[in-house]
Amino acid sequence: MKLKIWHKMIIGITIPSLIAVLGGILTYGYMTDIKNRQGSMRIADGLKENVLEIRRNERNFLNYRDVEHQQALLNSINTLNRSLNNISPGTSEKIARRGFPLLSKTREQYADRTNKLHENFLIEKEIVEKVRKEGDKLETLVAARKQAKELSTDFVLRLRLLEKNYMFYRDKESYSYLDKSLAQIKNITPFCFGCTPYIDSVRELFTVYTTSDSLTDSLQAAGDMMEKITVEIAEHERQRISSFIDHTQNLLLAALILLFSLGPFFVYKTASYIVKPINRLAEITRKISGGEITLRAPLKEHDETYSLAVSFNSMLDNLQKTQQSLKESLALLNEKQAQLVESEKRASMGFLVAGVAHELNNPLNNISLRAEIVNKEIRKFSDERLSNYVQDIVMQSERAHNIINNLLDFARARKSAEMEKQDMVRIVNDSLNLVASQLKITNIKLAKDIPDKTFFVNGNRSKLEQILISIITNAIQAMKDSGTLSVGVGTDSTNRNVLVKISDTGKGIPEGDIKNIFEPFFTTKPPGEGTGLGLAVSQTLVTEHKGEILVDSKVGSGSTFTIKLPMCS
Repeated sequence: MKLKIWHKMIIGITIPSLIAVLGGILTYGYMTDIKNRQGSMRIADGLKENVLEIRRNERNFLNYRDVEHQQALLNSINTLNRSLNNISPGTSEKIARRGFPLLSKTREQYADRTNKLHENFLIEKEIVEKVRKEGDKLETLVAARKQAKELSTDFVLRLRLLEKNYMFYRDKESYSYLDKSLAQIKNITPFCFGCTPYIDSVRELFTVYTTSDSLTDSLQAAGDMMEKITVEIAEHERQRISSFIDHTQNLLLAALILLFSLGPFFVYKTASYIVKPINRLAEITRKISGGEITLRAPLKEHDETYSLAVSFNSMLDNLQKTQQSLKESLALLNEKQAQLVESEKRASMGFLVAGVAHELNNPLNNISLRAEIVNKEIRKFSDERLSNYVQDIVMQSERAHNIINNLLDFARARKSAEMEKQDMVRIVNDSLNLVASQLKITNIKLAKDIPDKTFFVNGNRSKLEQILISIITNAIQAMKDSGTLSVGVGTDSTNRNVLVKISDTGKGIPEGDIKNIFEPFFTTKPPGEGTGLGLAVSQTLVTEHKGEILVDSKVGSGSTFTIKLPMCS
């Protein structure tokens, strides 16, 4: 059967899609149930919030004990009552079968305790005023010394302090202290009739406080029960919703297992039919990139890849012809480029040799002179003087040796063109050592801005030295017999590139010539003084190092060449 690629794709996608749709429909049903249960959850949470509001008003009522806070508590109780009345029997049966009757009963008990406690608080206020009034009378009686002469003013004042502590703290300790003090009054003055009203009023205060505490405990117990019931109802609804979510998760998991077990199988089979011819083309392409250009794509499938294979084979035929022509052209180009680089290197060598020859004269003359003196007058020399002469001869020999080595290092042709980790600071310093003789001959000053640190690039040492020598040679020739050569090494603002700046104080390059200076055989020098290849070769070598050369020149002021090379770690 001749199927197109898009036919195969539809078949492979349809079956997994059907599995996903079926799982989605079932999941939608469960999600609808969860949505319905959320309404019940809101009712349960609303009841819970109503009870929490009641408990907050309860604390205020117990603290302030006034009509305002009692009314606020009753209002919150009525709010809970309205919420319960608004719930339909079916909903209450659905949410909590036994929770709502118990909650209603507890709410009624709570409201009854609230009213009784408020009534007892009113009695408390009356008795508290009575205790204070009788206490004031007792103080006056003791102060007048009409009765209870055995009682001191300090004792009565301490008794009043214990009375205030009991009214404030209402705990067992303050009750015990006050009760003992009342007993002391009877022991000290058994027949103090003026003390009896105060003692009786305090006893009444004990009784009413005990009643209030009992009612408070009962009220709080009922509040705790309501809070517990609403929390259980809300938690029950959460568990129901969690159960629905678990069922939904299990359904989704089953659908995913089915989808990920059967789905990949159909997708794999479909993909194999689609990708197989493409993989064959890719494999042939890989082998062709490895050099097997004679291979051709097989013509098996009758889909869109058929025309692709035909075009691919036609392209390979043309490519094979072009490759042969390209190989011949590339071989010729490499040969000419090598000749060009070697030619420029020989030109640089000729320039350097002139300076080296002059530089070698000095140490060789010194060696010759010292040796002649030693030969004629060796018997007259002391050991110390003879040692100095011999040491001088050795130093001058080493100097000549170093000059020759520097030149040989540059002139030596390297068979390997491998790129290696190179220190640009060292290469720049070595290149400056090579041209040091020429700088002396031409009376040119050298200004170096080279830090005492390393800047590494990935490059070929011989080619990097040739770039530097070529540009420095041009700078020296541009300054004739005087001027300043400035050489600096650093990095750009990103610290990703090494910059080597070479500046001269020559006559500069006209603006119209700057765009042509890297063209082969272009030169601004008089005939016979330049090949016009130095900068062209330098640019080619810099490009091989993935760098660039920047030029900034002003006629009459000089030129600056900046070599920018990527830094390596």
